[in-house]
Amino acid sequence: MTQNDDKPDWSTAPCAFFCEYKVYPDKASAFEALYGSTGEWARLFQCAEGYLRTELLRDPDDPSRYRTADYWQSREDFLTFLRDYSEQYDSLGVKSSGLASEQTNLGMFLAEA
Repeated sequence: MTQNDDKPDWSTAPCAFFCEYKVYPDKASAFEALYGSTGEWARLFQCAEGYLRTELLRDPDDPSRYRTADYWQSREDFLTFLRDYSEQYDSLGVKSSGLASEQTNLGMFLAEA
């Protein structure tokens, strides 16, 4: 992807939201079950218009370090999901707590269409 003067409309361009986690070694299986491409987070996202897919990445040099990438048709779709499913999102967040010692939201990035 190259930068140019024809910037896409951020609200309607395909995008991905990334997070990084430092997972407790004894919680890796539970973490993967929640955050994997068919996990509970992905199933919640599937309820929303514009959700595309989730990827779970694991660092081969540090097996406790994971990244998630949640792909959406647009930033607006993601923000609508957060608004419409805030209760379920918060509830699953509580269920997910205790699996990782650190969580860093890396932000939203434009994705190729």
